[in-house]
Amino acid sequence: MYAASVEKVNPSVSNNSRIVGEESSPKVSVVTAVYNVEDYIADYLDSLDRQASPNTIEVILVLDGSTDSSEQKIREWAERTSLAHSILTKVNGGQASARNVGIKIAKGEWVTFCDPDDYLADDYFENLTAFMDSDINDTASMYATRVVGFDEASGKISASHPLNGRFRDGDRFVSLERSPSFFHMSGATAVVRSSELKRLGHEFQEELTFSFEDAHFVASYLLQQAEPVIGIVASSDYFYRRRAAGNSSVQISAFKAEKYGAVLTHGHLDLLARAKATSGDIPLWLQLMLIYDLLWYYRGDRRVGAPSRSMDANVLEEFHRLVGQVMDGISEIAVHSFEVMATDDDLRNALILGYKQPDHRPGEVYVEKLDTDQQMTLLHYVYSGSLPEETITYKGKSVTPRHAKTRTMTFLGKTLFCHRYIWIPANGTFEIALDGAQKQLIIGRPPRQHYSLRPYTVSKALAGVDLTKEASKPKVKRSKFLPVRALKKAQRIGVGFRKQLQDAWIKKSNVQSRILRLADSPKVKAKYLNSWIFMDRIYRANDNAEHLYRHISTKHPRVNAWFVLERQSPDWGRLSQEGFKLLEHGSEDHKLALINAKIYASSHLDKFVTDPLTGKLAAKAGWKFVFLQHGVTDHDLSYWFNGKRIDLLVTSTVPEYESIVGNDTAYRFSTKEVKLTGFPRHDALVSRSHAPDKKWILVSPTWRQSLVGPSDALGRRGRIEGFAESDYALSWGAFLTNPQLTQFARSNGFHIGLLPHPSLAEYVAEMDLSPEVAVLDWDQKPFAEFVQESAVLVTDYSSTAFEAAYSGVPVVYFQFDQEAIKSGSHTYDVGYFDFHDDGFGPVTTDAEIAVQATIASVTESRDPKYAARTESTFKFLDAGNSERVYREMTKLIRPAKPKEIIQ
Repeated sequence: MYAASVEKVNPSVSNNSRIVGEESSPKVSVVTAVYNVEDYIADYLDSLDRQASPNTIEVILVLDGSTDSSEQKIREWAERTSLAHSILTKVNGGQASARNVGIKIAKGEWVTFCDPDDYLADDYFENLTAFMDSDINDTASMYATRVVGFDEASGKISASHPLNGRFRDGDRFVSLERSPSFFHMSGATAVVRSSELKRLGHEFQEELTFSFEDAHFVASYLLQQAEPVIGIVASSDYFYRRRAAGNSSVQISAFKAEKYGAVLTHGHLDLLARAKATSGDIPLWLQLMLIYDLLWYYRGDRRVGAPSRSMDANVLEEFHRLVGQVMDGISEIAVHSFEVMATDDDLRNALILGYKQPDHRPGEVYVEKLDTDQQMTLLHYVYSGSLPEETITYKGKSVTPRHAKTRTMTFLGKTLFCHRYIWIPANGTFEIALDGAQKQLIIGRPPRQHYSLRPYTVSKALAGVDLTKEASKPKVKRSKFLPVRALKKAQRIGVGFRKQLQDAWIKKSNVQSRILRLADSPKVKAKYLNSWIFMDRIYRANDNAEHLYRHISTKHPRVNAWFVLERQSPDWGRLSQEGFKLLEHGSEDHKLALINAKIYASSHLDKFVTDPLTGKLAAKAGWKFVFLQHGVTDHDLSYWFNGKRIDLLVTSTVPEYESIVGNDTAYRFSTKEVKLTGFPRHDALVSRSHAPDKKWILVSPTWRQSLVGPSDALGRRGRIEGFAESDYALSWGAFLTNPQLTQFARSNGFHIGLLPHPSLAEYVAEMDLSPEVAVLDWDQKPFAEFVQESAVLVTDYSSTAFEAAYSGVPVVYFQFDQEAIKSGSHTYDVGYFDFHDDGFGPVTTDAEIAVQATIASVTESRDPKYAARTESTFKFLDAGNSERVYREMTKLIRPAKPKEIIQ
């Protein structure tokens, strides 16, 4: 099968190296394909030199047409190493072809295929060969070592690989026929018999040039074993490097068209054909392995900027055709039985309904939720193909739903199945028929389907214990203070930490018990019962929640309204002086108010906002959550929104509203939850009694995820280095310091004002800005005042453009990184809003052109099409947004009158 030419057939040998002779064959041959890894090869070779049992291995390095200094570094290493080694060179043909060359000269009893950008634990081969020697009956077909992740950017080590669960019970032998979930896919951590490779003529599939070649090699090898038995070597750690540059073959494979065609043809389908030819059926372990690999396509497609967003439609069409053929060899039972990693029902349904049941009609409808305030019941079912004909009978009469929504589940450009949500009145007997067939009604959410059960699953579900461990592990002495799980952790870590853990648990338990007692006290009830809690960010206000609180406390003083904020926030003093009833975030009063609250409203949707209480405190709370939004949702945020419990979602524009509530969209929300009211903070854009002077050329770009550090549990982000050299800083710096813009501002009495996004404000000092650029702060005054005082707003993708349009202020978009944004470098996917067709001003990608457009927007008449877009975008261009939101909030907690529409 090997076709690439080999430039040096004989291994090159340095002066102090040694070649293993026939009389002293190594235990393991380490074959490594090398291609342009000059930044990593030294770490790998050093880890080989540090092996505790160097005499058990030989190293075969196959240079696959490397064009960097990898070969030079290898030959320098060869001069000083004492390991037996061979160095071969060949023209570039891919990793598979290079490994095949190495297989041909391997002398070891076993062969493995470590990658040159990874590295090995010092005792890797010592532990591996010791375990091999324990196999006195010679039962193992192959060995598998443990993958440990090494994140190069952060330096963090993690053993969180989804397949690492198999190593939790230590070194052992496992039969795939008895334990099909123990399939193995990595060639780098697989150790196979040389004699079997030669007997079978087994090689890597060279058509698989960058992905799945390892899995194909291992699986096709195991398919040819009478009883595939794997030696699980938990004691040998293989450190897999996740490159900071993101340029490894694994990291870039999702962007290559071959992954969506060749991998399925020469990988998945070839394995299915080999299995049928070998035994006539598809072993369960192979089905589970293929499911595992397929699921990564669909998981990856949920990510922002997933490759499918920009992939050729023909490639995606062929992908779905090939997946259909793969799924012909995979049973529905295998999909339901898959437990190798956490897999939600939507992913299972994508495989089953998308390819095996394309016209699925459900046998049951689930009664999932009861809204006791509005007296409505939520029905839910899943289908594929066309929408079933629904007949809903309520109190003996045929009715239409109060609210209904079809949510399409689209993966890699194709809708595979749909969710159907129906809200009906809750105070009457009801039935539902689909396509004329009455359906069983089941209270609750769809249960997980099981076709085989492990003792652990049964014992934990029915008795709350793990029977498989009770007999083999000593029982943990219980404590009245700590739960058993915490005690087990304390035992592992040590007595000293156990005391600390116990003290912390007692403190937390005591605090929660105290709050629960106080929450029901007459004093607390009198203060917080049925309260409305408002919050923007933890550390700052000045968003929709602040504006709505102000309106309600002024116009509807009978509402028991409170505003949450960190006491150290720069807004605390301002709001306190204004008379806001403030709750310090995280304080005891904050938690007491939440437990007694009827409404909880915020402009943000982070976890620390939506889930401010934990444990028993969260269980006692019963508020309705109102998402006021921070900006207009003009991108696709469905995956994020859908995972949150939102009772009222406030929208500001007609297209935004329709993109969320419309049928056949990705959002699960219907007209019940989503209302078109306008944003409370927009009231201030039109409520001033006189027009202010236009003094600013206001520049207000949004942030970039790649330019900020990770956030902590409260949303505070760490600082990263290199901002000044980023395209973001350089591009905006070129615009802000452009001589033509500076001269225009000076000559016409304008000031250039940079209002950076709060996430990037601390980095602005690193930019080389002229003194004529004023750096503004969101804490100086409400954003509405900045907008009203501006002659033009220059932004990139920020929803501040909607504010400007609302106020009639011209907009210029400067989008120097369009391709990066489309490929997912920020936090959202492209949605319904097209900046060229729907935006409120010209779109530019060059700083010089952006400057010219900015000057033109001030000196020339505004293009009528932008005014027309504003009119069609906003249903309301008035100061009544806060009042409309208030009315919708009151409906949340006020029983609605049954309104049945007879068909």
